[in-house]
Amino acid sequence: MKRNSNLLSVMLVLALAAFGGMSLWATGNQESAAGEGFDPAGKLVDKPTTIRLLLSDSATQPLKNYAPAQQEIFERTGVKLDYEIVPFSTYDDKKNILLATNNWPDIAYIKVEDVATYAPSGIFQPLSQYVNERDMPNFYKFWQEYPEMKKYLLDGELYVLPVIQREEAANGFGPVIRTDLLKKHNLKSPETFDELLTVLADLKKIYPDSIPWTGRKGTKQLLKTTSYMLGSGYEQVGIYYDFDKGGYVFGPATDEFKAVLSYLNRAYEMGVLDRDFATTTSEQLESKMSTGRSFFYLDNSGFGVNYTKALRKIEGNGDAVLQILPIPENSFGQRRAVSYAKELPGRFYAVNAGSKNIDTVIKIADWLYGPEGSDISNYGKEGYSFEYGPDGQAQFKMDYVEKFRDATPSSYYAIYSDLGITKLNFSLYACNTKTWFEIEKMLGNWDDVSEEYWNIVSRDKAYHSPVIAPSLTVEESERSADILLELNTMLEQEYNKYILGMEPIANWDKVIKRCEEMGARELEKIYNDANNRL
Repeated sequence: MKRNSNLLSVMLVLALAAFGGMSLWATGNQESAAGEGFDPAGKLVDKPTTIRLLLSDSATQPLKNYAPAQQEIFERTGVKLDYEIVPFSTYDDKKNILLATNNWPDIAYIKVEDVATYAPSGIFQPLSQYVNERDMPNFYKFWQEYPEMKKYLLDGELYVLPVIQREEAANGFGPVIRTDLLKKHNLKSPETFDELLTVLADLKKIYPDSIPWTGRKGTKQLLKTTSYMLGSGYEQVGIYYDFDKGGYVFGPATDEFKAVLSYLNRAYEMGVLDRDFATTTSEQLESKMSTGRSFFYLDNSGFGVNYTKALRKIEGNGDAVLQILPIPENSFGQRRAVSYAKELPGRFYAVNAGSKNIDTVIKIADWLYGPEGSDISNYGKEGYSFEYGPDGQAQFKMDYVEKFRDATPSSYYAIYSDLGITKLNFSLYACNTKTWFEIEKMLGNWDDVSEEYWNIVSRDKAYHSPVIAPSLTVEESERSADILLELNTMLEQEYNKYILGMEPIANWDKVIKRCEEMGARELEKIYNDANNRL
């Protein structure tokens, strides 16, 4: 019986290997399977080692465990990356519980504000000691190339592994509209935000069952994407760098923020803004834009290229075009927007100070910052999904890419998800637009809409590159975190009242006064003083 059992096990492994070149991970017992015959030659470790990661899932690029890139990483290094994947909608809550109880994996995807909250408790491994030519030579090169990374320090210490982008094209939040409908109904392309509302209202009259302007991720995202263009600012927690004012400002505590709320209130009362704006999800945005129920969004403008492709598959929509507008002029006579970061996107990973595998974490992290690790974590498995061209550069294989020609929401996101690659996965020197463009051009999907989109973005002088938040001392971090918590707890109860028209905009002056009483001006001083130190 035992002999038959062993034979069945061997047959199972061979059968699994026949399907897509699956590694022994597919048996769920990778370490025991690989341990006996493991050859440490050329590997980062002497024996197979598992590193556990806490990651946030993505609606556009769903994560999965043991994808081909992670399998190839194990084959090359001996390090198995074992993912604990948490849905985006619940990630912050789950992460905060695990960090607060110090019950988390070797590595966790975190936000920059988490450093000030949790690093003083000692749960994050200090990393400055490894930033040298001996321990992390690949990362050390980037550390020298981008001195602004010193802003990631907390009280002089580094607690994060920052993602660095590889050959990224700049884009960002932007206004995207159905330009084919503007042409069809002889509507002027809006050059100001006031004109934008007029055009959307006209489309609402023509298509009464439509939701002209929709979005995703609720009120916070709506404010984050619109506030700076409309003359104030919000970011994720309210404090932001204002290029026109030349310093840090707590957006909601300004007169300019009243213009933001007033504009959104007008959009809502005109029937232009989605009635469900406070609860919309990424999936709902995609559905409404891809089916033609909505005509406009202001968010990641690159989505419009994919939504256009989806729209054109619907009978009668062969000429549909969702295209970005040059940033319109706001009520203050400004045209302004902040692009996504080209080199430092603000994605971070913390290392558990209690991990038993810190040395291995440092080794695999630095390997991922290097050329081999970057190629694998952005292109997958050599010979399966990519090969090296005559110029020595990684390039996708056409026979692999072709399988995803009709995938949704796009061929490139489907490939990223299938292989377990790029910025939204665990890649530290990460591609996004580089591989996106390559895949679209290979499939012949790089059309006039794509070319026009990137030309509009690159020519628009309204965009500023983002500013990395300054390095705060532990005391400054603790104080600013306390102020922000109190401010945002209060403000989150207020925003929708003004957008929905339950409170007149003039009453926001009272909210500004409450913000000042709760430390908004002190918060601005903390950030500006820290920025001036640099």
